[in-house]
Amino acid sequence: MIIKRVPILVLLLLAGCSQSFYSQGRRLVEQEQYDRAIDSFYKEIAANPQSAAAWRELGVAYYKKGEYDKADDALKQAGTIAPDARTQMFLGLILERREEYAKALDAYAAALNLEPRKKTRDMVRAHIDRLLYQKVSREVSSVIENESAISTDTIPENTIAVVNFDGSHLAAETAPIAIGLAEFTSADLAKVKDLKVVERLKIDLIMDELALSKTGYIDPSSAPRVGRLLGTNRIVTGTLLGIGEEGFRLDGIIVNTTDSGAMLTEANEGDLKDIFKIQKQFVFGLIDELGITLTAEERDAIREVPTESYLAFMSYCRGRYYQQQGMNQVAQQEFSNAMQYDANFMAAATQFQKSAAADAGGSYETGRQAMESFALGEGAADLGGEGLDYQITTVVDNAGVIPGAGARRPANAQPRITGTGRVIIKVNFDND
Repeated sequence: MIIKRVPILVLLLLAGCSQSFYSQGRRLVEQEQYDRAIDSFYKEIAANPQSAAAWRELGVAYYKKGEYDKADDALKQAGTIAPDARTQMFLGLILERREEYAKALDAYAAALNLEPRKKTRDMVRAHIDRLLYQKVSREVSSVIENESAISTDTIPENTIAVVNFDGSHLAAETAPIAIGLAEFTSADLAKVKDLKVVERLKIDLIMDELALSKTGYIDPSSAPRVGRLLGTNRIVTGTLLGIGEEGFRLDGIIVNTTDSGAMLTEANEGDLKDIFKIQKQFVFGLIDELGITLTAEERDAIREVPTESYLAFMSYCRGRYYQQQGMNQVAQQEFSNAMQYDANFMAAATQFQKSAAADAGGSYETGRQAMESFALGEGAADLGGEGLDYQITTVVDNAGVIPGAGARRPANAQPRITGTGRVIIKVNFDND
């Protein structure tokens, strides 16, 4: 918090702005007089057509009034002139009401790219997780409902999905590595431009719908159906075996979902503490079996490991296991442990945030309403919300320097000076 002592002359100059059509519109919105507010914003736009703030707040006024098409038009105009986080948040809310979830996700991502304050960042990120789950859930329900109409001929040949590996042959304390190895294998294959990898969330939801989530993996006999539902030409899975006290073996299989054909990969063995070395060998073996020639950039990207810490990896895998069991508080602790072992383990930080959002509870609709309330209320003061000029004129109006502050007065009334002095204004210039 920074306290500035501002000369009264400067404040009075700023106070002159309080009578602008823009400021009138903002106050009328606060009073829920939306028609009058809209009229004020249009007058401001007539005088200053390139005022992104006026276009944005016009969109907000229409949004509050429930006229979403008009709100969309105004917000898009604001975004064309000068994009800001508040504009993108409201565009996302409108797209959600239209159930255009993919476009809404793009709008919220754009809001994050415009670097809003921390509280808004946290709110948007948590809502993105809920919205992504809603989007994929709708897609999965539609796919299963229309399963009989799916033609394998329409599935692109370069599609591939990595389902959870079988860790049932490992000791209980190491079995969760099957989840982590499958996840990072999927992430590595996604670095190959010639492959289109099915997202993990969709896989998890399909497995839940088919009551396969308890095992977490599939066998070749069920692969064709799973492949049709996932829209993938190939499915990768694997089996983990313990060797002695510190070693393990990973055997993989690639199933062609159109003809149920299967290819076994070469077995990979090693110590648990060299787990990423084995996982990378496994990935390169998969790519060789698929007949893909990697570029030097792709090969280097695949060689990158998410963490050098075996303990961080184990905590992460346990966290993912608890997440799948719906035990989000325990999962958060494991992800927190992983970050303590390796502060740069970004996957652990991401999953920690997701578990925290899930632990907060509430349905998608509850989350959407919370996002809307935040955007209309507290989030309005964020970047792209109430500008400093608006905040200062509000303080001056209520500082006792200008009589009649808070009282109704004609829109064209000019402030009357009754004295001189200083006004202390507290402004939060932090980005938190």
